[in-house]
Amino acid sequence: MYQELASRRQSEKDTKKLIFYKTQEVIQLEAKILPIRNKVVDLEEKVEGMRAQMAKLEEKATQREVQLGQVEGELAEKVELFKKAEEELTNDVVDAYDEGFQDAIAQFSCMHRKVDLSPFAESKCVVDGQLGLRE
Repeated sequence: MYQELASRRQSEKDTKKLIFYKTQEVIQLEAKILPIRNKVVDLEEKVEGMRAQMAKLEEKATQREVQLGQVEGELAEKVELFKKAEEELTNDVVDAYDEGFQDAIAQFSCMHRKVDLSPFAESKCVVDGQLGLRE
């Protein structure tokens, strides 16, 4: 029985030693894991920050697209207004030119009643001393 008791005590010592070594091993592994866990937490926080930043940027991009659509619409309206104004101005210039030509013909006719005015036209000009068509 003494030998059995000694054997059990030795087995208990061996088991305690094994537990001690395994505990030391666990402590060492946890010491290695802790910085990695901290790094993971830091990276997760960065990822969340980047996701929030990305969401803000996406929102801004959406707003910019809406603004761009509005500006394009306003530009199209202004281009249309410009074209109308340009057409009106062109018509006004043509009308003024025609009116001025007719006034000049009327004045000339008033001073020279016997002159045939049929060769005169707005579309003609003097070329080398002769009436010719505008190019």
